[in-house]
This record gives sequence, C-alpha cells and structure tokens, in this order.
Amino acid sequence: MTFRKISAACKGRLVTAYYTQEIPDPEVDFRLDPTKAPDGDGARLTSYYTGRDGRAAWRPDMSARAADVLGIDRFTPPTNAQLANLYEAKRADNGEAWSAHDRKISAYDLTLAPHKSVTLAAEFATTEAERAAIWHAIDTANDATMRYVARELGQARRGRGGKDGAEEGEVAWVSYRHTTARPTVEAKDPESDVTYLIDTPVGGDPHAHIHNTLFNMVVTEDGHVGSLDTKQLRSRVHEFGAYFQAVLAQELRSIGIEQQYDAKEQATIVSAVPQPISDFFSKGRRNVLKAAQAYATDQGLDWDEMSIEGKQKILSMAGLAARLGKDQGADDREIWKRQADELGWVDQSLIGPEIDPGLDRHGRLDEAWRFVARHLEEEFKTAAVIDHHKLRMYAARGLIATGIDGGVRDIDDVVRLTEERGIDVRGQRVQLVVAAKGEQERVTHTEQIRLEEDLAIHVARAAGDRSGALGKDAIDRAIERSGLDFESAQGLAQREAVYTLGQGGAIAMLTGVAGSGKTTLLRPLVDAWRHDERAGPEGRRVIGVANAWRQADALKDAGIEETYALSPFLDRVDRGDLVLDRNTVIALDEVGQVAPRQMLRLLEMQRDTGLILRLMGDREQAQAIEAGDALEIINRVLEDTDRAELLSTVRQRRQRDRMIAGLFRGEEPGEAELDAYATKGKATAAETDADRDDDLRNRFHADEVKKAIAMKREDGTISLVTGDHDNVLETIARHYLDRRDALRAEGPKRDGSCKTVSMSVLTNRDAADLSQAVRRLLQERGEVAREERVVKAVDQRGDEYDMAVATGDRVRLYRRVWGKVDGKSTWAGNNGDICEVLGVTDEGLRLRLAGGQEADVEWRRFSDGRSNRVMLGFGHAMTVDAAQGLTSDEHINAMPRGADLATGFTSYVAESRARGTTWTMIADGATFEAVRNGRALGDQTSITSEDLWDHVARRMAHKPYKALGMDLPHRKRKDRDQRVRELIDVGRKMEQARREGRDPGQENKIAVRGRQIQKEHGGLIAKLDAELRQIMEHAQIVMSEREVSLRRERAGAVPSQGEPVVPGERKRGPEAGITGHLKV
Repeated sequence: MTFRKISAACKGRLVTAYYTQEIPDPEVDFRLDPTKAPDGDGARLTSYYTGRDGRAAWRPDMSARAADVLGIDRFTPPTNAQLANLYEAKRADNGEAWSAHDRKISAYDLTLAPHKSVTLAAEFATTEAERAAIWHAIDTANDATMRYVARELGQARRGRGGKDGAEEGEVAWVSYRHTTARPTVEAKDPESDVTYLIDTPVGGDPHAHIHNTLFNMVVTEDGHVGSLDTKQLRSRVHEFGAYFQAVLAQELRSIGIEQQYDAKEQATIVSAVPQPISDFFSKGRRNVLKAAQAYATDQGLDWDEMSIEGKQKILSMAGLAARLGKDQGADDREIWKRQADELGWVDQSLIGPEIDPGLDRHGRLDEAWRFVARHLEEEFKTAAVIDHHKLRMYAARGLIATGIDGGVRDIDDVVRLTEERGIDVRGQRVQLVVAAKGEQERVTHTEQIRLEEDLAIHVARAAGDRSGALGKDAIDRAIERSGLDFESAQGLAQREAVYTLGQGGAIAMLTGVAGSGKTTLLRPLVDAWRHDERAGPEGRRVIGVANAWRQADALKDAGIEETYALSPFLDRVDRGDLVLDRNTVIALDEVGQVAPRQMLRLLEMQRDTGLILRLMGDREQAQAIEAGDALEIINRVLEDTDRAELLSTVRQRRQRDRMIAGLFRGEEPGEAELDAYATKGKATAAETDADRDDDLRNRFHADEVKKAIAMKREDGTISLVTGDHDNVLETIARHYLDRRDALRAEGPKRDGSCKTVSMSVLTNRDAADLSQAVRRLLQERGEVAREERVVKAVDQRGDEYDMAVATGDRVRLYRRVWGKVDGKSTWAGNNGDICEVLGVTDEGLRLRLAGGQEADVEWRRFSDGRSNRVMLGFGHAMTVDAAQGLTSDEHINAMPRGADLATGFTSYVAESRARGTTWTMIADGATFEAVRNGRALGDQTSITSEDLWDHVARRMAHKPYKALGMDLPHRKRKDRDQRVRELIDVGRKMEQARREGRDPGQENKIAVRGRQIQKEHGGLIAKLDAELRQIMEHAQIVMSEREVSLRRERAGAVPSQGEPVVPGERKRGPEAGITGHLKV
C-alpha cells in the first residue's frame, strides 16, 4: 500500500479527472432505465458496475450516517461534479462544507496493487468470466483491507490536533480501479535548462491497482464530525498492504489459482506466470524514455536539443508509434497480448478446484509464527529496537501462505504467539521485550540487552586495568623522537590526546572528526609502545585493525606494520593463527562502524589476554551495519581520563572549507537548544509517528546543514543537475574528468605524486552507473581501449552483472587477491582497492596498484567460490561507506537519483574527504519529484528553488542514530543513567576480583547455586537457621564440632547478603533459552 494526501484547496475537477482518467459521466444510468440496452454481451454493463472502465465506486457498505454528512446518495454512482466537491472538502450534493472546522486535507489516497503476475493473469485470461473472477478477488481484498484501515483510522479526533482524544465513528471512501501504469519521465528544456516531469499519456505497462480516496471525515454515533486519526498511517502502511496480500491469496485459492511467495516474501504471485514475462511488463520510466529518444532519432531529430514542447509531443508519438504497422488499431490489451505471445505465453485457464492449504487453525498460526520469527531474526541483525507494528506486518505476510480465515483476529493471535514463544537469534531462543515510547510500542530482545550490558561491564572492567599505561616520560621521549611539532592550537589538542591514549587503561578512546590528524598523533604512541621495555627487549606488538582492509592499511602511515580488516582478524584469532598476549596493542580505527557484538568479542579477548585496546572514530560518520551502537555505550561508560577529543580538522586547507565540513558534522546541542525545537502545547497532539520518531537533534542539525548549503551555493560548489537520469550521469562524469584533468595540469606535488579527485555515491547501483558513464567518455577520448573483454562479475552483496574490462579501465576489488609483484608471489590487493588495468589477457589482468606497483593477477584469483564469477566492480565512483577514511585533493559528492537516500552520517563523510573543494552534485528532476510527491495532491502552491534546497538540507541532515536495546526498559533518562552506573560498578568489581586473583565467574556460579538451594530447600535452610540460633543462645567461648559443622554447611549453601552477581560464563545451547516476553 502507498498513500498520499489530497489538499482541500485543490481544484476538485482536476483531481477527479486524474482518478477517472477523464472519463465523462455515463449518459444513461442502466439501472434506472431498463429500456436502454447497454450492449449485447454485457461487457459494458459489467464495466459499469465493477468500475472496470475506471469510473468511481462508493464504499460498498457505506453507512447512512457517513453518506448524510457528505451529501452522498449511496445508491447512485458518483458523478464527476460530486467528486470534485468532495475533494474540496464540500458536500457532494450542495457544495457546502461538510464540517464546521476548516480542512487542509480533504482525503487520503490509499493505493493497493497486486503483484504483476496477478495483473497479467487477469489481462491474459482465456475468458471474460475468468478475468472477472480474478478482478473480483482483487476487489474483495481491497474492500477487506479498507474496512481494516477504517477500523484503525476511523477515530474522530476531538479538539485541535486531537488534543481531547478520539471517538470511534463511521468513514467513507470512493474507489477507482486502474489497469495501466503510465510512468512519469524527466526531460530537460535546453533553452531554460529546467527539468520537467512529463506524464506519458500512452504506452504504459499493465498494472492493476485501486485508488481508494478515504475522506478526512469521521462521524460519531451522536453526529459529531471529526477528522481521521492518521498519526499511525505512515508506520502501519506496510501492515495494511500485507493484509491485502493475505486476503488476495485467500480469494485466489478459493478459485483454484496456484500461488507462491515473491522473492522477498512480501506478496503472493501466480505460479503459472513466468517471471521473465512479469519482468518484461515492469519496464518503468527508463524504457519509456529510451523509446521516445529512439523515435526522435528515427525522425532525424536530436533529443537533447529539442524544446520541452517537442519532447512532450515525441513522448506521445512514441507511444502511438507502437500502434502503427502490425499494431495499428489495437488497444493496450491487444498489444500486451501480442508481446506476451512473442515471449512464450501459453494460453491456459488458471482457475481450478478450490485449493486447501491443508492446515487447521492451530497449524496456520504456528506456520505464521515461524515465518514471523524467521523474519524478525533478520530484522534484529541490523536493528536493536524495532517498531511493534513490524510484528503485525510479518504476521500478515506469514498468513499469505497459510490462509487468513479469521481476518484481523489471526494477525492478533500470531503476534500473541510471537510474544509468548519468543524467537531464535543466532541459534538461541530469546525473549521479546516490549515497552512503550510515547504512544508507540517498541520491541527488543533479551540477548540484545545482555550483549549491550555485557559490553558496558567489560568496558568498565578494562578501563580499570592500568597495568599497561605508559609513563609521561616515555611519551615525552617518543614525541621528541618523532620530530612532530605540537605547538599550534590543533597540535596542543593532538598532544593532549597522545597523553590520554598513552596513559589510559586497557581501553581508551579518541573521538576525532574527519581530517583531525589521528594518524599523526599515533606515530609517537606506536614508537613509545615499541620502546616499552616492560614488555621485553622488543617492546610491545602493535596491530592496526579497521572495518575494511583499505582503512586498516592506512594505519601503516602511523608506523604500524601489521594491519588487518576486522572480520579476518577475528577469524584468525579464533582459529589460533594469531596469538595475542598482554604485550599486544590493538589500534582500532573507524570504530563507529564496529557493532556491539564485534566489540564485545574484542573486549573478551582483552580480558583473556590482558592486551591494550585503543579506539579511534567518530559517531557522526558511517555507522555499523549490525544492530546497536557500540560507540554510544563506550562513551557512556568511559571516564574523561580515558577519552580524548579532536573536534577541529586540519584536512581542508581553507578555513571556509573547514567551517562547511564542521557544519555538516554538526555540534552536540545542549538541552536548552533542543527544547527550542520541541513541539509544545496543543500541536503535540497533531504529531504523526514520523514526527515523534524524529530526533530533536535532527531538527537542530537541519539548520546547520542549511547554513553549509548556503555557503556552498555562494561558492558555486553545489548544484542541482538538470536533465533526465542519463543526462545527470553524463554531466557529473564530465565534471569528474574536467577536475581530474585540471588537477593533473597543476603538476606534481612536493612528494612527486599528482593531485587527485575522488567521487562517492549513495548506492552500489549509482557507483556502477556513474563509473560506466565516466568509462564511455574515456573510450570516446581513447583513454580506455575499444577492445574489451566481458566477464561475469559479482559484488560483495551477491549482485551479479556483466562487466566489460579493457586496458585503461579502473576497477574495484571486492576481495583480497594473490598475484605477482615484481615477479614475486604476494598479496596484490585488498577488498576496496581501486586499481588501473594495464592489460587484459586470457590468463588474467595486469594492474597498477594504489601504491604504484604493477601486479599480474590470474582470473581465478578474482573468482567467487560460490558463483564462479569474478569479484570486480567499476572503479571511478565508490559508495560513501567505502570512501570513509579516504583523503583526496578534491571530491565529488554525487547524488544522481536525488538526496532521498542521504543521511547526516553519509553527508558528513562525503563532504569531508577533500583537502580542497568538495563538489556536491544532485539530480534536479529527482529532487523536484520528491518535493512534489511529499505534498498533498492538488496543492496549488508553486515549488520554488528554495523548496528544493530545503528538501536537500533535511535529507542531508537526518541522522538515524541506532537505538540501544538496553535503553528500552527505561522510560526516563535518569533510570537509564542509573542502570549504566550499576553496570560500571559491576565491571569495576570484576577488575578488582581479577587483581586479587579471584574468579568472578566461579563466584557468580556459587551465588546463583546458593539462590537455587534457597528456593528448592527453603525448609532445610530454615531448620539449619533455627539450630544455629539455638546454638548461639547457648554458645560457649569455644564452638563445638557440631556448630562448626553447621556453620560450614550454611556458608556453602547461601551467598552473603548483598553480594553482587557478576557476569561469568554464559550457558549456551537450547537449554539456556528463556521463552515468553516482557511488558515493561
């Protein structure tokens, strides 16, 4: 399901025309005039009643109360004039306002659509009866879903914004059944350089969908007229869509149509419809645009030079051209059928006997629970806390295959089962923890809480170990040996950070903004550790680790010779290939990308070996993919003596560029500053779920980013790139090559190297598209050879593609590769490296590596073991995540599909890579479309340039900080902070026990066993207590043997009062699981 608002200030006639596709009112109402025969075979009459021709249809079971308020005659079809009135928030019959209160929003367009295969099954049905049966299934699912939506949203809000609560009432909607998708395409006017969005009038794909315009009106039993309670609409829209799919699957089974899940298990698909045919009829805007460009070329016209009026005409003519020749006079369905036949479509009836899923109610709910549990495990891999509505969404999706005989009640029961039984996470049964945040319920699980709390305890424990701290004299000598000048303001901050990291406990942390000189300050520390004679004559062993190989290898600039990517490092330690001890120092860079689970593993290694752990990173840059936020936990636990900060950068040469980069990072606002951005008073009742989810820090940061964008607009370093998608890619690619050429023309730098320009994008698809656009231009210039080899390639996520490789290309490695460098076999490159292709042979590639060496790598060395495809990608553009840690002379922050996927984290990384200028280039058409789609349909307010830039600023400022599971049970911040203090206390006691030679794990076991004995043998313990009291009352100066025996027996059974329980070894396996859920 998708939804969009409709503005009450719209021109109702135009909105009506959009939905009715400009079909006029029927000349005759066949139901009221039986003397008028509509047609011979009944097709037109069927269309009239079912809305098959796009006409409007009232809610089938609309109440008299709702109809009276809106001025609707439930028993006659809607007319265009009536609909026009309703979309302007007026009564259908007389045009008067339906409510005493002004309505900004008159209705909500809720659109439901089946999978493409269901559409094709209806369009290519062998008989009209079969087509009608499939459409009846779609209609039934649509009506059932809208009744569910009406139940949830049909709460009349009282008072401004609903501040006085809500009351259940009746609602109304009108439905339009559409059969075709007609995409919107982008086209640039060469005269004004403005990009326009053009709705293509013909030539779309078959696409069954139903627009349901739900009027923003609820009438209660006592006649009160209020507005819909739409606060939860955004968060529950996927749940409603899943319910539609479940009911549709049930209806299709009732007419014997075989089905299965789609690839993502989100929808039901008709098994008999081949996937290639579904894919063919899902062409979208890009194919429509290419067809128009090809038509223009056939007519001897240059598409890029045509006026916008000419392009509009061509887009119409290109669609009409499809009807010439063999398709002359054919309608959409006939053309689609011919195309399907050419693709191998076999005419056959898909209807058969009713299909029984073969499950009773218990079995249906059990299978649906298993579906929910499997998908929640995937959710919890990347999120520690999720919206409770996701349980309902997955419950509905699970019922697609099992049947949903009980309707919404089945969803309720599957959710209840999930909360009672729990789910499996990494092979361990865990308990769900549900708690309220405002009016929303959120969910985490016990294993996530345990992991995060264990991490906090281990951080506190390691911080208490000062045995490996360097002395001040040792650090001073290392600084002197380094020859570094720490006298500037930034140098003094770096020097202070050196002392903090050197003299800290077994764990210490440096928060450093991008380009703050973290590598520089590491050099004297690495030297000091290597000269630490307490570790032996060779000093300490220093290992550099980061999330990616390229980031880890960058630590070699600090003098660290041994470096690893994090995952291979942990694997080697677990296999025993790397042996660590208390003389080991691990320097972990880009720690913000490290998840709590990995960080806990490192701290467990620290506990077991006594090694020193030094962390460097910035929470405002790219976050970890896995669930949770290790850096936030570390920052809460560490004292100031173990934390250093470098909040100013030295990477950018110009002060203005440093200021812009700082604004994109943002400052941490104070409580008073945040309070100024909080919604207050009556307005809070009108907030949606999305408003409440928006961290106040994002509102504060949006103003910072607006300032940064204003400065870049003044400097001419940010632009909205006009044209269609291919135009945008080419413009960015040309700018990239222009800057590369300009920097090369400046000549070599002092170290002999040439200045460089880098380019980052938001997605792997954009990286491939933009790299290929650069490659095409280079081939035109002759810098990339025309003779090329096409290889079957795959990236690190498993996406497969064909890739052309030629001499002069730049390729990205997606795995560590072995090759020959200067005739010697060695590691030739790491995952993430960008290499230049010097030669292509049947045996492999000759590459120029990042360091300038040449390497010969065989094809088999690139091969992925599972797919046998080469793990190579296009190398001119990289994702922002891959670019983190990169430094270049200039950088291009490219967003060829607009800024909608940008975040404050990715934007800060992309805007801080360059020593010089960062060029920000954003698709104009995609930005305009995003702003337009964000507004209510029919909104007459013009979209200005400032509206586009405000949208860009909001997207580039939004920071979706990862939630912590350990915070969920604590509604107030003071309770959360108290829990952190308790964890710190436990961690310190663990370290104290270690220093005293005690085993806290064994002590914990004894304490737990004591409680079990107390619970199981309370009577015996009470008897022992009574005997001890009697002895004490008659005690002699010297205890008897009996008393000694009793005291020993008592001491071994019960732990001392108030004795803390500290984490020890955790029981693993199914017997360790806890089922059920907690309501906090």
